[in-house]
Amino acid sequence: MILKNLLRRATRSLLTVIGIAIGVAAVVSLGAMAKGMAVNYGNVIGVSNDLLITQANSLDVAFSNLDQTLGPRIETVAGVTNVDGGVFGWIAVGDTPYFLVYGYEPGSVAMGHYRIVEGKPVTGPKQIAIGQRAADALKKRVDDTLRLNGVPYRIVGIYETGQGMEESGGVVTLEDGQDIVQKPRQVSLFQVGLRPGADIEQVKQRIANLDSDLTVSTASDYDVSEQWSGMLQAFAWSIAAIAILIGGLGMMSAMVMSVKERTREIGTLRAVGWSRNRVLYMILGESIGLSLVGGLLGMVLGAALAWLAGRIPGVGAFFEGVFTPGIFVQGLVTALGLGVIGGFFPAWTAANLQPVEALRYEGGAAEGSTGLLARVGSQGFRNLWRRRTRTLISASGIGIGVATLVMLGGLVEGMMSELNGLAGSDSTGSLTVMQRDVADMSLSSLDERVVHAIRAMPQVESVSPFVLGFIMSEELPFFMFGGLDPNSTAMRHYKLAEGRYIQRPNEIVLGKIAAETYKVGVGDTFAINENRYRVVGITETGNAFEDGGGTLALREAQRLLGRPRSVTFIFVDVKEPSQAQVVVEAINQRFPDARASQSSEFAQNTNDMESMRAMTDAIRMLAMIVGGVVVANTMIMAIYERTREIGTLRAVGWRRWRILSQIMQESLYLCLTAALFGSVLGVIMLALLVRLPYMNGFLRAEWSPGTFLTATALALLLGLLGGIYPAWRASKLQPVEALRYE
Repeated sequence: MILKNLLRRATRSLLTVIGIAIGVAAVVSLGAMAKGMAVNYGNVIGVSNDLLITQANSLDVAFSNLDQTLGPRIETVAGVTNVDGGVFGWIAVGDTPYFLVYGYEPGSVAMGHYRIVEGKPVTGPKQIAIGQRAADALKKRVDDTLRLNGVPYRIVGIYETGQGMEESGGVVTLEDGQDIVQKPRQVSLFQVGLRPGADIEQVKQRIANLDSDLTVSTASDYDVSEQWSGMLQAFAWSIAAIAILIGGLGMMSAMVMSVKERTREIGTLRAVGWSRNRVLYMILGESIGLSLVGGLLGMVLGAALAWLAGRIPGVGAFFEGVFTPGIFVQGLVTALGLGVIGGFFPAWTAANLQPVEALRYEGGAAEGSTGLLARVGSQGFRNLWRRRTRTLISASGIGIGVATLVMLGGLVEGMMSELNGLAGSDSTGSLTVMQRDVADMSLSSLDERVVHAIRAMPQVESVSPFVLGFIMSEELPFFMFGGLDPNSTAMRHYKLAEGRYIQRPNEIVLGKIAAETYKVGVGDTFAINENRYRVVGITETGNAFEDGGGTLALREAQRLLGRPRSVTFIFVDVKEPSQAQVVVEAINQRFPDARASQSSEFAQNTNDMESMRAMTDAIRMLAMIVGGVVVANTMIMAIYERTREIGTLRAVGWRRWRILSQIMQESLYLCLTAALFGSVLGVIMLALLVRLPYMNGFLRAEWSPGTFLTATALALLLGLLGGIYPAWRASKLQPVEALRYE
């Protein structure tokens, strides 16, 4: 009987299944991609030797910086046969935002990892071998030219390694790699080969004893940190939760309307002896049945989406999914959970219907049409109010999607505001200079000679070089510390709340949020990567990144990060604010490796923000698809429920266009209500999120009118798209057939 009931309303069942399937597909695809990113990135180094050496406590190998002169010292360790220094970094190339660059000495064991399938290996400067995926994405072949940071490199070979991320980059000589990622006389890592029979643990200990700033691991043990992997999984689940919530409310809406539509049928069953439990199990069974079908369809759809994402030109390797039984179990459990939760209230409502009242039900009746709101506004508004439960559930589902868009908009706006307000970037006529075409602003690296050259420009008032570093901790997701010359103009940006500014290498100034989070004050000791510093001041700038971080002396930060003679940003103050754009153009023309911009526009022009916008667009599309299904399902059920009412209206002279207009009006009112509810909910949720102890130094909420206008426009678009078919269907109902509808 459960199956027959579902098939009797095939359209309703299909739309409900689609809503559930999208939610489950989000769980499966995003879970697989998050797992794949963790696994693939853990293997992206391509270690061909026995040991891997990186900088101790570096957030990632891309942030690791080791002195190249360590190589000969490591070679002297007993049991070592070869030491291959290498650089590793991300840059933007053309339309490919994340292009991996590897630099190794030609002929080394590490260089041999990149198996050439076309052309030849790299043998000299200004040559590059690119991976098969990169070749396909960039549409490049052997003997073509590829520009990296504006410098032409001849493609001499194409390689395959069997690892998607590796094949999405290219390998050059060590010296060229150092130039590209701005690490002169430095390496990101050392690969170490051992003699057969050598005691690996003993060799690891001997190498570690050479320098306390080294982390030594076997090739098979290298992996991304559990904390980083956990953050990827949490991010995937947070996005999937959007689709799950909307799909669950869509399920509840469909089942509530199913119960309303079948009130007389349920009354008949109760009159002939069906118990409350039997009615409850029937409705709950229908809900679980729909969820099971939606779950199975969603698992297939999720696997297909992850597969397709892994083949997006240029960035597909980063989204290549890794599937485990646990991911599919999560998807199925999610579907069944939606069935139980979404179906319980309607099932309980059906089980408690009184037989006499149910048998009197004529179809299309309201939930109580008394009250002021039942008599004001247009007919479409009154129809929504008459069915308040359905309207509330449906509007909540769409509203969650709107709230998500408002939250993301506030987050992006807040992050751009924070980045634009970094030290030295908050005054009229200030400029920010960073490395050009770098994939992530935190990887920016500029030679200090650029600082001296900009300082000598006649239009420049002052220059403040700044080096940026991060550590991850349990207290804060990212502790950002910067290095500034104590006498630089930018140091005045940090407003002292207590104590004084730094004067010595062993001192640090903490932001107020960081001091409160770590529970330290002036005179206490604070540790960064096992280096201890005396807290001499507490500052408050109103910038969440800075107030949740700390400031060291420039030379000490460079030493700590292993980046001597290089900086992350250069903050420039010009003498005449009206000449700011002229100075920007002069810097960009004179220094091809640098990109200058007015500080008020700094964040908007970074690849980080471009990636975040792309992510926001993807989530917006997900919310629109699921929300559209909810709207269509709601309006179709409204038509089923009011078939006789529509037939009566047609019989008394209503034309088809008037019926169509009425249903479209209801759909638009529903989505406008959802937009208002979602906007308020999004503001409240993000405001609460940024006040959590863990996020207090990392996130900031800031909204522009465009954020709310975009969310409202998308909600109304959902109303149009979701209401078109139901409105057309209602307008096609014949009066005689509609009046016969039971």
